[in-house]
Amino acid sequence: MAIALAAATIGSLPAQACSMAAGYKTPTTLELVAGSDSIVLARVGAAIGDGSGPDQTSVELIPEQLVAGTEMPARLQIFGHLGTDRFQATPSDPNELHKANPDAFMGGCNRYVFKRGMLLLLFLRKMPDGSFRIVSSAFARTLEDVPDADAPWVRAVRYYNSVARLPKKEAKTLMQAERERLEATGDPVDALLAKDIGRQISGKRSQNFD
Repeated sequence: MAIALAAATIGSLPAQACSMAAGYKTPTTLELVAGSDSIVLARVGAAIGDGSGPDQTSVELIPEQLVAGTEMPARLQIFGHLGTDRFQATPSDPNELHKANPDAFMGGCNRYVFKRGMLLLLFLRKMPDGSFRIVSSAFARTLEDVPDADAPWVRAVRYYNSVARLPKKEAKTLMQAERERLEATGDPVDALLAKDIGRQISGKRSQNFD
């Protein structure tokens, strides 16, 4: 399987600043799921130098589990860096389901510093040549790390995959029912999921650029 590269180039440390055009809308989780051909959990591997300088590197990602879709690439690669004493990767909050990892706001619009061994949830799109491209939409939850395959973020994405491609009215009805079911359990993780389902129903975005 051909190696896939991230949608946007992530610059060397420190990150090159990016700016968003007025009207840019950060994708919701429901939109990210609907626009993906596969969703995988992948382990951060080694840094890969590209020969252009000591800071010009990529990071290998080793897919471990297929969360959604029917195909899983053997290897992926993303422009970025492994953390150093000066620039350390910030772990994602396992209970955050709305805002992107804080490192996405360091200037590059996406995370570009990772820790070896991190487990990332990745949204993938299949290209005409059969390779996969990692979705890395600016300020969106496209490169979040999770503690394991049962983490709240993984559970949320799995659920949205079950409704994301249904007609909007049908999907809304099902999500409203699921939100009510989760709210009634009294479980704290279910409460997090219920709150996020409410955001998806409303179309609330984590960032606005109007």
